[in-house]
Amino acid sequence: MNKDLIVIGAGPGGYEVAIKASQHGLKVAIVEKGELGGTCLNQGCIPTKAFYQSALVHKTLTEAEEFGFNNVQYEVDFAHIQSRKNNIVSNLRNNIKMMLEKNNVEIIKGEASFLDEHTIIVRNDGEDKTLSADYFIIATGSVEKTIKIPGLDLPNVLTSKELLEINKVPTKLIIVGGGVIGVEFASIFRELGSEVTIYEYMDRILPLFDSEISTRLKSLLKRRGIEIINDALVEKIEQSEDGLILSGKTKKGKEFIDNAEYILIATGRKANYDGLNLDKINVLCDKNGIVVNENMQTTVEHIYAVGDVTGSNMLAHVATFQSFKALDYLLGKENNTDFMVVPRCVFTFPEVATVGLSEEDAKSRYENIKTNKYLFRASGKAQTMGEVDGFVKVISKDDLLIGCHIIGPDASSLIQAATILIERKISLKDAANIIHAHPTLPEAILEAIRGLI
Repeated sequence: MNKDLIVIGAGPGGYEVAIKASQHGLKVAIVEKGELGGTCLNQGCIPTKAFYQSALVHKTLTEAEEFGFNNVQYEVDFAHIQSRKNNIVSNLRNNIKMMLEKNNVEIIKGEASFLDEHTIIVRNDGEDKTLSADYFIIATGSVEKTIKIPGLDLPNVLTSKELLEINKVPTKLIIVGGGVIGVEFASIFRELGSEVTIYEYMDRILPLFDSEISTRLKSLLKRRGIEIINDALVEKIEQSEDGLILSGKTKKGKEFIDNAEYILIATGRKANYDGLNLDKINVLCDKNGIVVNENMQTTVEHIYAVGDVTGSNMLAHVATFQSFKALDYLLGKENNTDFMVVPRCVFTFPEVATVGLSEEDAKSRYENIKTNKYLFRASGKAQTMGEVDGFVKVISKDDLLIGCHIIGPDASSLIQAATILIERKISLKDAANIIHAHPTLPEAILEAIRGLI
């Protein structure tokens, strides 16, 4: 069977480009060994946000008296929360299948491995199918990266994928890792009633974010009852009669020991390309993932790689736009997507979102950097919402915005406005002259920018 393009992996970096390629007249097949939608839909972004939304409703109920509603009674039905999450995932998965079929993309179930530069074999339940194509896009994503300590194989020591399938709210949850995955699950399960402790190896949570954001988030999470231990080197996990025992020491040598019903290992992700047989066809990989150039080509020019499998900027929306970049180059079309301007969102209470350079990065690259903050406490809309914690922080060089960092209500939605200003290089003066509706949260970005001028 010969195709113009075979896409390996049906996550955000795979299924959208397969549809787009078919719409451009290419004969396309997509190969997926798991479920359509990849990690994002099945074990990542979507199910986590379904849990988060349930936690947000719980938060609203617990704060109802502030808005004039007394004696509100409810109970947490975690089985229903799980069922709702599963239905959302199933509906979206069916929609992806429908879109692929509607656009004449052949869906092939199984695990792909290269036989040569133009041929793959797909294995599924003992059956082998050989396919060839002029071009390939590898979009096989990433898998959990775990630390090498004794006890990882004990019952109730879970990855994020497994935590999404538990049947009860944990009484006590320990989270090893204070990155995005760790702080999101901490926020969700603390809100649903778990006692939560985060152990993070670095000196702050969200270590890749602007340090002022990390510091403020730690303070707000601790206010919500989440314990956070930084500079923590976890050394082992053991089983006890009452559950699990975690132990280790800080970088200064102070020992710690803790116990929990469940332990989540949230120490990051790594590129997933095992089994593709890439060394046989001379596709180069390094310690991060598959090596690609600015057009997403591997060392074999008709084979492209996008998303997490390249080991950089592991975000679903980056994978999608990288795949579009690859397809446009393949088709001879211009594509000027700026991958230096990528919004990132963290669904905690409150939300965090960021785009562009942090203050630390900006100062290491440029001189004459300006920064300004606008507190949500000064926002009329935030006051009416009862969500006054946090701020908008903006960073500029000359007359251009180069970074925006938000911690506060609806940060995940607000960040897109700043993304447009940065990506389109709109001057601070022009940005400040754009009329904003009042009272709204986007006014906080406007006021922060005005403070730079």
